[in-house]
Amino acid sequence: MLQPDAAPPIVSGTDRLKAVYQLKIHLLGISPQISRRVLVRGDTTLAELHHIFQVAMGWENWHLHSFKLWGKEYGIPYAGGIYFADDARRVHLGDFEWRVNDKFTYTYDFGDYWLHQVRIEKVLPATALAAHPVCVSGRRACPPEEVGGPRGYDQRTLDQFSWSYEALDRLIAGENIFADDVPTWFWTYRPEHFDRQHVNARLAKVYQLKGNPDFLLAQGGYDYFFADVKS
Repeated sequence: MLQPDAAPPIVSGTDRLKAVYQLKIHLLGISPQISRRVLVRGDTTLAELHHIFQVAMGWENWHLHSFKLWGKEYGIPYAGGIYFADDARRVHLGDFEWRVNDKFTYTYDFGDYWLHQVRIEKVLPATALAAHPVCVSGRRACPPEEVGGPRGYDQRTLDQFSWSYEALDRLIAGENIFADDVPTWFWTYRPEHFDRQHVNARLAKVYQLKGNPDFLLAQGGYDYFFADVKS
């Protein structure tokens, strides 16, 4: 029997690939917190995990990325990008001896530098997940692309709020606000909105596409791949 202060046992190699991991993805540098909880299988490759994180968070896959697991960098090498010693299509989440509360990082867009902390919250039996990866919860909307990282996000969302407040008064006064020179997302972005159903519809599509090399190695918007997924 384990002592109360003993570390939990490590799942064996074969079982690690069959196990289901509950991961909490937390975008650093922004408050209130923007986060997602997802369930994924241990046999999920890091190439697949990249797209799962993109879809769960709400990113559009326009930029380079990297994982850092146990002190080593992993990712999909793109032309003009960085080199990785291992092929992310052959490295699985379950290849690592994870314990509950272990953490790793996922960085997206080396310019804006969106750093995500990922924590292993639970290691569950294979029966915990019927088929594709799922998002079980989330908080707040993903930042728009190209806003300048966490600091830029804070300033631009303040700008959006100020513009929205003033635009409403002007609209009531009969002024034309539709010619305002503002970013397009100022009209639609809702910082507190999160649609778990929509995320899971896209994750189901990721599961269908995971054997498609064009998808796994794609860099760019997801519109083509998710054209049949309703918003």
